[in-house]
Amino acid sequence: MTPSLDWLAILNLMGVAQCVLLAAALTSVKKGNQTANRIFSALVLVIAVLLGGGILTYTKYLFVLPHLSQIHNPFAFLAAPLFYFYLQALLSENFRITKRVFLHFAPAFVCALFLAPFYLQSGADKTNFMSQAIQHYPASWRVRTGLLYLQHLVYLILVVRSLIAYARTEEVKTTRKLDFQWARGLVVAFAIIWCVGLLRFLFAHRAETNLLTPLLLSVFVYATAFVALRRPEVLAGASGATVALTALPGAPKRYERSTLTPERAERHLQKLLHVMETEKPYCDGELTLQKLAARLSIAPQHLSQTINEQLKQNFTDFVNAYRIEEAKKGLLDPARRHYSIIAIAEESGFNSKSAFNLAFKKHTNTTPSEFRKNSSA
Repeated sequence: MTPSLDWLAILNLMGVAQCVLLAAALTSVKKGNQTANRIFSALVLVIAVLLGGGILTYTKYLFVLPHLSQIHNPFAFLAAPLFYFYLQALLSENFRITKRVFLHFAPAFVCALFLAPFYLQSGADKTNFMSQAIQHYPASWRVRTGLLYLQHLVYLILVVRSLIAYARTEEVKTTRKLDFQWARGLVVAFAIIWCVGLLRFLFAHRAETNLLTPLLLSVFVYATAFVALRRPEVLAGASGATVALTALPGAPKRYERSTLTPERAERHLQKLLHVMETEKPYCDGELTLQKLAARLSIAPQHLSQTINEQLKQNFTDFVNAYRIEEAKKGLLDPARRHYSIIAIAEESGFNSKSAFNLAFKKHTNTTPSEFRKNSSA
């Protein structure tokens, strides 16, 4: 077999280089949602390995470097779990990497164990195996690839369910809208790549189409790098809603083009705090940044900037702080002792018990029921 390198292979090689640069940029960020960035960095590196495997297969350089044959296969089982955990870390401030997380990587470990005998073979044996595989793919490959697409389908269902649940939360209506749009775009890209790969596996799996899925992965990486450069705050994540990803070259600083002066920002802040204290707009469960800005006659972007820079908070945390204080008064009020916790939450402006519990725990380090119980003791 004579190795050859064409423009498709070169394009994918550039994709590998882009993966490495993007992963390095993500891991160098010391602010924002570092957990999400590190997981995404790991995912990008896995994509780099998969791209490399696809390039070696397509160009037939595996016959020159036979010991690299099938090295990338276990990594394919890492992609879907990493993608799932990235979205969890991106959309949830409470996500933590625990020992249970690593159970999701067991299929990759099993795949590596299954391929271990092949890895230990001589270069000549591996070359002979590859020559036969090109003519007729072995049954073990078909089973392994079928299980891979089944695994990806399971995680695709999980991420879609997570996205649907997140779409119903109040954060989506405010400062978390950008996170949601980014996550939704990633899920759509995941679904497209999965569908194309599955169709190729079922109907068009031959040497000429070996770079089809890698090419889509390269496009995904190029698009991600472009978004990171143009909208660096996208990759800052949930806990970094007010932090820009400045590690990427050319990334613009947030608000650098804003016309809001410090003096106007101070006036906006005083007006905002006065309205929050006297009119209690936070008790409106449908309150959004746009609605509050209209009430104050302030441009939404200037209101957001004022909250971010003057109070070092995002809109959701700012509003929830008032709601929690209102809820604490309700929980301590003897006249409302017979009220349920969810009733007090709704009076305070929360639309769901889960959102209330999450915010209450974040601001007080205890649950509403524990707070009420300890206060009455």
